Amino acid sequence: MAMQFSKEDQEKLKNDKSEIYRKRTEETNREDVENLSKKGKWEYFKQYYLKGLIVVIVVAVLLIAGAIQAATKKAATSLYIAVQKDIINEEDVPALESAIGKYLGMDPKDEVVKIDVSPDDKQLQAYFYAGTADILIADEKTFQKWGESEYFFDSNTSKKVAFYKNYDEKYQFKTQYITGEDILNNTKTEASDTKASDKTEYNCGIYLSDSQKYRQMGGQLDKPVLGIATSTKHIEYATQFAKYMMDNNKKMDFKKSE
Repeated sequence: MAMQFSKEDQEKLKNDKSEIYRKRTEETNREDVENLSKKGKWEYFKQYYLKGLIVVIVVAVLLIAGAIQAATKKAATSLYIAVQKDIINEEDVPALESAIGKYLGMDPKDEVVKIDVSPDDKQLQAYFYAGTADILIADEKTFQKWGESEYFFDSNTSKKVAFYKNYDEKYQFKTQYITGEDILNNTKTEASDTKASDKTEYNCGIYLSDSQKYRQMGGQLDKPVLGIATSTKHIEYATQFAKYMMDNNKKMDFKKSE
């Protein structure tokens, strides 16, 4: 049943200043907060504002972090070409890297080519183990040393470089594999003079002797050999580059420094 107030009671209620009869306004709310104790103000803040403030801070941090990352992001090396025992002008390297990257369709903001023209044996071995170096170009004797230790894919056992067989046999570099067991069983000569017990020859590289692009790069070797490391993380780019180097119908968009 609804409560009925007399006219006298209604007038009293209208004039009553008690808190429960006060009309709530922004000003009265502000006064109430100001009159709270420190603990009360903190509880009020937690209840009405803290969660929203945390969300704002998190969003701001993510936006700032994203902006910093975008501004400082370095392009990843998506093809690492190591060159040993050759004479390539280091001043030409940046332009060569750019030309090869352009051919491979790389966006230089995200991906780049790296050409290292002076790695020593220890560095190169570390690069192979770590999967850093994708390609080696070296003279025949130097390449054979690495090839005998099975550092490169071979067309005998790997489909990844089956395209080696498409080239004339004179361009197919072949070597035997010297195993750890061969070295352990060698008690007559130095380890470096160990001969392979398995006389199978593996096609683990291709000669760049007639590659016009190799000469464009400034390569001076009579019998340069290219191989793709078994530890490569960029097999598609590596195979594209190898085929590119063997294709004399396509010139490299590169101009040597004066």
